Amino acid sequence: NEYWYIVKFLEGKEHPVFTRKSQTLENAEEILLDVNVLAEGQKFFEVGSVAVSPNNNLMSYSSDTMGRRIYNLNFKNLETGEILQDQIPNTTGKAVWANDNEHVFYIRKDESLRAFQVYMHQLGTDSSQDVLVFHEEDDTFDVNVFKTKSLEYIFISSSSTISDEQRFIPADNVLADWKIIQPRIDDLEYSVEHYQDEFYII
Repeated sequence: NEYWYIVKFLEGKEHPVFTRKSQTLENAEEILLDVNVLAEGQKFFEVGSVAVSPNNNLMSYSSDTMGRRIYNLNFKNLETGEILQDQIPNTTGKAVWANDNEHVFYIRKDESLRAFQVYMHQLGTDSSQDVLVFHEEDDTFDVNVFKTKSLEYIFISSSSTISDEQRFIPADNVLADWKIIQPRIDDLEYSVEHYQDEFYII
């Protein structure tokens, strides 16, 4: 999406620095997130993932201060450097941006740390207002959420050791009804990608 993204460690520093360069690696480096600054004064600190919005102006990042891989999601305005007020606790750390640059999808864990619910958050609102999009009631399944490489669809994947179920919406329409590719059955695992006018299923 017009940028090179770089993760590097500075000599004598414990945590990574997330940067990017526009168009070519010869251009000036922009620091997105210096985890060493965020970790100051913390006994434990880890960034789980970083995701930039489609318009390149906003970024989500997740942090764990307990060491249990339960992450808080935060958001940063990359144009102003401002950390937004939006905070989402108890997530897997992953965030997937819709193409409107306003909504993100994320996953919560249950008491056993199983990824089991997918929520949708609208920037500028309190996380208590987030919409539950999908609840995986079968405790033998974990859930994941991702955007296709084409950037045109958002998928929720439910997976166990012997079965998968994939559902999707267009990334341009967060209010669309989720459609299932193939309902789950035992001994059928599958994954989906998108290119041009086709879904490719393995």
